[in-house]
Amino acid sequence: MRLVAAVSFAVVSVAAQEPGGAPEKVDFTRQVAPLLVSRCIECHGPKEQKGDLRLDAKQYTFAADAEEFWCVVPGKPDDSELVIRVALPQDDDDFMPQKGEALSKDEVALLTRWVQEGADWPAAGDEWIAAELAAQVLPKITFELPPLDAGQREAIAAARTKLAEKGAVVQVVAADTEALDVNLSLLRDKITDADVAALVPLAPVLVWLNVSRTALTDAGAAELAKLTELRRLNVANTALSDAGFARFDKLAQLEYLNAYGTGLGDGSLPALAAMPKLAKVYAWQSKVTAGGVKAIRDHFAKVEVDLGDYVEQRLAAAQREIDERERRGAPVNDKCPVSGEPIDRTKTVEHDGRVVAFCCDKCKAKFEADPAAFADKLPPAPGAEAAAKPINDKCPVSGEAVDPAQTVVHDGRVVAFCCGKCKAKFEADPAKFADRLPVKK
Repeated sequence: MRLVAAVSFAVVSVAAQEPGGAPEKVDFTRQVAPLLVSRCIECHGPKEQKGDLRLDAKQYTFAADAEEFWCVVPGKPDDSELVIRVALPQDDDDFMPQKGEALSKDEVALLTRWVQEGADWPAAGDEWIAAELAAQVLPKITFELPPLDAGQREAIAAARTKLAEKGAVVQVVAADTEALDVNLSLLRDKITDADVAALVPLAPVLVWLNVSRTALTDAGAAELAKLTELRRLNVANTALSDAGFARFDKLAQLEYLNAYGTGLGDGSLPALAAMPKLAKVYAWQSKVTAGGVKAIRDHFAKVEVDLGDYVEQRLAAAQREIDERERRGAPVNDKCPVSGEPIDRTKTVEHDGRVVAFCCDKCKAKFEADPAAFADKLPPAPGAEAAAKPINDKCPVSGEAVDPAQTVVHDGRVVAFCCGKCKAKFEADPAKFADRLPVKK
């Protein structure tokens, strides 16, 4: 930060006093941090550092390697640029803050006393400033709602109380708005068209509504049409048909409509697509067709109709993945390679990237101790049959020369035959021809 010539500044010790007691020490988090956020950090914070000065955290204000440039010198307000500049005449080039009004006399006195007391800056102060700045980054949820008179406010309060007593979830969308979000879906078929009519007093402030899975019918749609400030409407899995959806043309503010599992059909799409602010309609498992969607897209490009046709594809892909995992996790053998007995699928080890099962823990332990001794009792790995050389050059059935394309795996070895018939005979009764094969080493 560029230092200015020292300005003589008479420190006025203005201290809050407890009645009949000593001055109360300045609380940085409660008193100074809010002042820095509101009047200083816009120009001296994370986004901008005019004069190379940051005041949004202690580590910047009191940089360990730049003590000679501190704008706050604990215990010395006369030597603290921050205090000096906020007390300069407003027409001075070095006056701070350069934006907005000057600090009041009380605010200047507060900063002065804070520095004079040692400029305590606790970790809680950093946390408070960081949280406040983060909150400022979040966009406010705003709705251009009509002004309310006393009668409307009274009716809204009464309707909220009635809905809450029934078990509905009624809450404001955000702390900075009167807009309401009402969820009746948890009550399911306990919510009828008459209950929907009870929402009408909330019309000036009701912007999000969920009546999915309720007993709503086309008659109740007439009441929904009176909720003219709605932005989001969820009527999924209700009995609404095209007749009910036709009433929604009065919802000029509606942006999103969930019609999953309803009777919405192609005939309603043009009217919905013509609604001024409607941007998305979710219509999976409704009566809307791909052809109907294409027809409105040619005229209403602004409206997206989601048929959810990708859902089946995703489910099928997920099932294929599950099947593949199960296949990879399945044992490659049905007989124990140690004892020859049927396997217990809970007794397994992984060997050469494959799952091998055993009849008991003892056989499993034997295999683990010396896998090579039992490896030939396992089926060949995929592709191994084609790569392995037959152990015989004469067919064990006919005695003729073998055809390398006619093979089976027997006792862990590849056996070849002269033709498919001989191969079938061998497979039907291997023991009958086993003595014609080369002796196993």
